[in-house]
Amino acid sequence: MIDLHMHTNYSDGTDSLAELLSNAENQKLEIISITDHDQVAAYQELEENPSLREKFSGMIIPGSELKAVYEHVPIEILAYGIDYKKLKIHQIDQETLQNEALKAFTKKIEELGFKFNKENLYIDRNDPTKQWASFVIANEILSYKDNEELIKQYGNFTATGFFRMHASNRHSVFYYDETVHFLTIKEVVDRIHDAGGLAFLAHPFLYPFDNKQQTIETILATTNVDGVEAEYPLFSLEERELIKNLAHKYHKYISGGSDYHAKTKPDIEMGTGKDKNLNIPASFIQDWINKVQKI
Repeated sequence: MIDLHMHTNYSDGTDSLAELLSNAENQKLEIISITDHDQVAAYQELEENPSLREKFSGMIIPGSELKAVYEHVPIEILAYGIDYKKLKIHQIDQETLQNEALKAFTKKIEELGFKFNKENLYIDRNDPTKQWASFVIANEILSYKDNEELIKQYGNFTATGFFRMHASNRHSVFYYDETVHFLTIKEVVDRIHDAGGLAFLAHPFLYPFDNKQQTIETILATTNVDGVEAEYPLFSLEERELIKNLAHKYHKYISGGSDYHAKTKPDIEMGTGKDKNLNIPASFIQDWINKVQKI
């Protein structure tokens, strides 16, 4: 079994690198990729502390999850098999960006009449639960029973789902456009290729496009991505099959992973996903595994 999508506390997961590797070993995973958001610090730590590699007996594909934009919607591109020292990561002042977004969200929920405590609304880039404005505002809204009717009125959400359903959805009253700070798909994929890696469109059915299937197909048909994430715990069986068929149609590779964050996403387990709805064999990536660097 493999898992090519997971996060440490170098981004918004809560496991340290050592904890993640130990968990992967306990899960008897064969191949993993640590894909922290716009980060490769886990691989720097692994190189500086080679004894950590002994915690996991399987194969590691060096990776990252990089932000991009398509049609004014923020998306992510998974980088696999990169030389992490050569990967040029687009630098965004997330501290400022997330504080600006949080101010906009706070103003909006006040206008709409939601109950909240302003003292709980702050950004702390060292705390996985306080890194992202959308997560902070959603957690605060959801913590009050008095907000239940308003939440239903504007569209039910979870803390982790608020960003896709509302913050990055142009049709939502909570929409906040961060994409002016992001690179295009082509620019991100070019950087991944320059670092010797392959680029995969991450969890394509999560994005709030008006016509998801058509947009996914257009991305695969017209951009320079190498592949697409086809196995993902929040996808239905029909969505998984559709992605695989589109990948085959446009001669793209496929990947899969849990998007494990540990305590930040407590319902998602490494390797097995949500309610054990993942079981990705190593053969799933046999057509591209030998084309990328491994550790």
